[in-house]
Amino acid sequence: MMIYTPEELDSESRSLSATALEALEQHNLDRLRFLLGRMSVGHFELYFGYLVWITSMAGKILRDCGEPYFEHASGQIARFLMAPFAEDLGKGAEKSTIEAVMTLWCHQMGNIHPIGETDREVEFSLSPCGSGGRLLLGSLYDASPPRYPRMRNGKPIFCRICQHLQDALNEQAGKHFWRSTPEGHRTGFCRVRFTKTETRGERLFSAEETRRLITPRCHQALKRLDNNRYDLHGLLLNQHEEWRPLHDLLNLWVTALFSLIYEEKGMPYLSELVRETYVAMFDSTYRMQSMMDIKSLFRNMVRLWYYHQATFRVREEEDRFVFVLDPCGSGGRLARGEVLIPGRFRYGAGMLREARQAHDITFGRAPFPIYCIHCAATNRDQFDGKPWPFIVDGDAMSDPSTPCVQYLYKKDAPREAPPRLLKQVGLAEAKPLDKEYVL
Repeated sequence: MMIYTPEELDSESRSLSATALEALEQHNLDRLRFLLGRMSVGHFELYFGYLVWITSMAGKILRDCGEPYFEHASGQIARFLMAPFAEDLGKGAEKSTIEAVMTLWCHQMGNIHPIGETDREVEFSLSPCGSGGRLLLGSLYDASPPRYPRMRNGKPIFCRICQHLQDALNEQAGKHFWRSTPEGHRTGFCRVRFTKTETRGERLFSAEETRRLITPRCHQALKRLDNNRYDLHGLLLNQHEEWRPLHDLLNLWVTALFSLIYEEKGMPYLSELVRETYVAMFDSTYRMQSMMDIKSLFRNMVRLWYYHQATFRVREEEDRFVFVLDPCGSGGRLARGEVLIPGRFRYGAGMLREARQAHDITFGRAPFPIYCIHCAATNRDQFDGKPWPFIVDGDAMSDPSTPCVQYLYKKDAPREAPPRLLKQVGLAEAKPLDKEYVL
C-alpha cells in the first residue's frame, strides 16, 4: 500500500533547514521559531548514541583487557586523530586550533561561558560539559558500573578519552596548549584553557568572535528574530551540517578503535565488541519505534539521515521506503575520504583498516570498510525477531563511488526478506516479529 503521492514524498523528504527557509520566505515567524527549536536538537539522538556507544566499548575493553591495554588503545587513537591539528598548532596556528576545539563543544548541547582572554591564555567554562559532564549528570556510570566502569583512580572513562585527546595534541605539537580541568565542587563542570605561545600578548578574539564561536546557528537565528532581524538565510541553509566536525571526530574514533581491535584482537573479538555494545544499544530504539506510526518513522529517518551528514534520495515501494545514500554520511563519506579533513583520513592511511576476511559482520564481503560492520550486525539482529526500520543492503556501495541503500519497511508489510539480504549476514530465514514489539 502506497502512503504518499510523489509530491508528498518530495515534501516529506526535505530537510528541516529547507522547511525553515520556506517559512522565512513566507514570513511565517511562528512556524520558523518552532522549526528552529527542532533544528537546535536535531542531532541529539545521533550524538548521544555515539557518547553511549563509545563509553560502552571503552568499558568492555577496560573490563576484558585491563587498564594498561585501554590506555594503549585510547592513547594511540588520540595521537592519530590529533596529528593534523598538532601540525597546524606546531606552525603557530593557535587561533584556528582554539576555534576547531571549541567548535566541537559548541554542538554538544551543554552550556559554554567565556571566562576571558589574557595575554597568556584563553579560558572557557563548560557549565556543564555536554559530553563527559552529561554522562556524569545523567548517572550513566551509576546505572550500570560493569557496563560503564571508571578508571582505577575513579575518573570516568569518557573523560579519560577526552584527556587522551588533549595530551596527544600537546605532545605532538610540543607545547602545553590545551587542558580541561574538572570543577571539583560541581559535578560535570569543566574549565577549558588554551595557553598562548607564539601569540602571547596578542588579542585573538573579539567579543563578537567569541560569542559566535560558542553559539550554535539556531540560537543566533532566534536572537536575531528577537531583535526583528530577518537576515537568517546563511544561518538556516544546510544547518544540519553545522555539527559535522563533532560527528566526524566521533565517527573516526569508532573506526580507529575497530581497526586497532581487528589488528590486535582479531575478528571474533571485534564481532563480540559490536554485538555487545552497538547492537545491544538498539533494543530501546526498537521499542520506541514500535510505538510510532509509519509516517512518523519515515519523518524521523529523514531527519536522522540529514543530521547523519548523508546526501540521499528516497523512493516508496509497496512494502518499504528505499533511501539511496550517495553517500551515507558516516561510512560512505569515510570510504570516499571525505570525513573531517577531506583526503587526510581514509582507509589505508594511518590506523584505518579494511577487514581482510569475509564474515557475517562484513555482509560476507572482503575487503570491507571496517566502520560499516555495525550495519551488518544490526541487520542480523533485526532479522532475529526485531522490527525492520534500518535494513542495509550489503551488496550496495561495492566501491566508494557507488551509493549505499537502506530500507525502512512499513509496519504492516509481510516479513519476507529477500534471500540475498539474509545470506549476507549468514542467515537462511527471518524470524517472525517478537510479540513485545507488536503494538
